[in-house]
Amino acid sequence: MAADHYQIAPISRLKGVMELVENKKYFILHAPRQTGKTTTIISYMKLINQEGKYIALYVNIEDAQAFRNNVVAANRVFMSNLIIHAKHYLPKEYWPSPECTKVAFEEKGLSEFLTTWCGELPKPLVLFIDEVDALIGDSLLSLLRQMRNGYNLRPESFPWSVALIGLRDLRDYRIYSESEQKYVLGGSAFNIKDKSLVMQNFTAEEVRTLYAQHTAETGQSFSDEALALIFEQTQGQPWLVNAIGRELCFEEHKVQPEGRTIESADVYAAVEILIQCRDTHLDQLADKLTENRVAKVIGAIVGGADSFDPNAISTEDIQYVIDLGLITRRQQGFEIANPIYREVIPRELSWVEQVSFVQDPRWYVLPDGKLDIEKVLARFVDFYKENGEMVTARKQYNEAAHHLTFMAWLQRIVNGGGYIRRQYGLGLKYIDLVIEFAGQKFAFELKVENHYQREKALDQLATYTRRMGLSEGYLVVFRRKMSDPERVGEREEIQHGDLKVHLIWI
Repeated sequence: MAADHYQIAPISRLKGVMELVENKKYFILHAPRQTGKTTTIISYMKLINQEGKYIALYVNIEDAQAFRNNVVAANRVFMSNLIIHAKHYLPKEYWPSPECTKVAFEEKGLSEFLTTWCGELPKPLVLFIDEVDALIGDSLLSLLRQMRNGYNLRPESFPWSVALIGLRDLRDYRIYSESEQKYVLGGSAFNIKDKSLVMQNFTAEEVRTLYAQHTAETGQSFSDEALALIFEQTQGQPWLVNAIGRELCFEEHKVQPEGRTIESADVYAAVEILIQCRDTHLDQLADKLTENRVAKVIGAIVGGADSFDPNAISTEDIQYVIDLGLITRRQQGFEIANPIYREVIPRELSWVEQVSFVQDPRWYVLPDGKLDIEKVLARFVDFYKENGEMVTARKQYNEAAHHLTFMAWLQRIVNGGGYIRRQYGLGLKYIDLVIEFAGQKFAFELKVENHYQREKALDQLATYTRRMGLSEGYLVVFRRKMSDPERVGEREEIQHGDLKVHLIWI
């Protein structure tokens, strides 16, 4: 609620809803979780009701998920929730009468309910149905088909306009019907859809506006660099934008005193706290990584692949991961959606390896508090000689196994007092990362042997280190298979222009 939170005007974030309603359309609204869909749609409901031309109602049907293929039970939940939400949001004269629940065919209970209710209402009904993709199997098919079959009865005997709201577009739904013993495409079950709307992230200007509300209320200011960094780290993902603000201004780690200007270093610290805490949103993200279709797409990106393998990854798989908000399309290919996810994903995927490394991170720290990077690398070489055959034995993310194992090793070490920043994406054929520890910076480029071209790799590392202001860097090349353990750790020192390169074969 606006009284409880700083807000960007919800309706300003989603255009086109009123036009679709005016034109009597049935449509889809989809976006990843915690991007503001519900808040925005409830705002539209209130706006429509204030204007008075239609009667609008928002209803959440997530609790029907428990009934899966029990169409009759799901319909009862639909009807019950319509009554509950109507009594919460609408004047009493618009509430469904008891006659609405006296359905002749319970398999069509929702459509019969809506037909009776629309006949009672003095104005056309606009219906916003949330959490549609929480439904499973026949209960979802039944909902879609009842909406489709009632479409031609509108507006006298069916809703004037209907929006189905969820995480994904209906084109990505492959719904297994237990009663029909086959898969049905969501698009065919709801072929009356006019358009799919997508809820966008905050813009950089909206992030500034949101944080300015806190400054106006408390006097606590943010430097321009800090605000730019918040947008850069989140790419405007609403939950992340708000979570960083919460850490900076309200939680136990908040910046003290409140009158001090919040700087970039404070933002980096807040981001690290979020990543380590694995709050609800990031936990949900981690859970999605275990889905096979997600694993195939993310594995290719994390592994530095040149392109998606069309024999293993379909366009539907790619679109599904985009709709989940995990990746985004860039000019050069696909990337993880934002730098925070770019950190969370490899940490999550290598968590088992991280906790299995028993070496105390303090063993790699010199008496002056600096990191002994050569010791870190030498011990990793020893570990890989002993365990390299197990690295690619992962059931998922096999193609990214080398990169994930190495990043897990570094992560375990630097957790004692440093940070890792990563850059990777489909088509890059490499992973850049930099370790920051006690004022030191160590730049790495990771490649797999079949993507390794010496001069190109050296040029890429030179570009990266130059951006970091460094005069030396590390190029780590992984062989696909370990044929000879004694060759693991072979090194070459290369002078590439003004850059000193430590080439290490693993």
